[in-house]
Amino acid sequence: MSISLLSTVLLSVYASASPVAIGKRATCTVSSYADFASCASSTSIAIKGPFTVPANSVVDWSSLSTGTTVSLTGTVTFAAGNLTTSSFLITVGGSGITFSGTGTLDGSGASYWDGKGSSGVNKPKMFKVKTTGGSKFSGFTIKNTPVHCFSISGSDTTFDGITINNSAGDATNSAGTVLGHNTDGFDVSATGITIENCNVHNQDDCLAVNSGSNIKFLNNNCTGGHGISIGSVASGAVVDSITVSNCTVSNSANGVRIKTDYGATSGSVSNIVYKDITLSNVTSYGIVVRQDYQDGSTVGTAVSDMPITNVTLTNIHGTVKSGAYSVFVLCATGECKDFNWSSISVTPKKTNCTGAAPTGC
Repeated sequence: MSISLLSTVLLSVYASASPVAIGKRATCTVSSYADFASCASSTSIAIKGPFTVPANSVVDWSSLSTGTTVSLTGTVTFAAGNLTTSSFLITVGGSGITFSGTGTLDGSGASYWDGKGSSGVNKPKMFKVKTTGGSKFSGFTIKNTPVHCFSISGSDTTFDGITINNSAGDATNSAGTVLGHNTDGFDVSATGITIENCNVHNQDDCLAVNSGSNIKFLNNNCTGGHGISIGSVASGAVVDSITVSNCTVSNSANGVRIKTDYGATSGSVSNIVYKDITLSNVTSYGIVVRQDYQDGSTVGTAVSDMPITNVTLTNIHGTVKSGAYSVFVLCATGECKDFNWSSISVTPKKTNCTGAAPTGC
């Protein structure tokens, strides 16, 4: 066969060949606990409930491949065990991770809740997130967490349209004690975090920023619990550039709250913005800034070398229960400065302000 004829034949073969898909990822399906480990190296993962994670077992996806996508459908229940608060039922880490879906993660909280939170019987935390690089978590539901729901480190991660439903923890025991306790919604020690369009019903802080910067909490609804909080901020920690906007807080002990540890010798809280916040039926403090937090309670006297500066509150409005404080400030001398508050309308009005006297006091 001549070279010319061979070339013609080869061109004809290539022209008639079907195109080959390049770069398409096969999806690894998780339909039992064992599948979590076998799918950990995949970059496309589908979690399909219902199934149960055995007691005292955890999901460690702390090092997912860059760009991994995870979808969640159905319900995954974590059977109750005796893991402590140093454990997380699920951990997710990696860069550019997408974790989304319509499914539910159930932490079996009712089997742990004793009204004592992190004390009492052993209780694991729910979900550790240490992602980076534009990661996103969206759409799914987490319910019945033994204690804290999200513990967030890392950076550059968004949480959008997530439901945290610990409403069953509102149940009381024979002594009238609420059984769910320390069921924080989002605990953040990170940078570049956005939490938006979420619904939280719990028995502790809806948001608690313990350290970090450039954190946004937008268009969220908080029910029950202890309000939208900066802190508690421990000695040496730095919190900077936090924006809370267009949120509601209802049936909560507090509305807007900043709390730093009693006796803090270093660290700072600065550039905090709360705007367009609606409060309803808040039972203790509508707006509260205090520097006397210690071991989950308050001392009553502010002792601190941790400045709280440049705090802007705009259009904070709504109701507290009769006898509750609309505004309460307790700052160490000279530590709270540049409080720029306007359009504060929390009723009925009852105030107590020491160490600073912003508008509304």
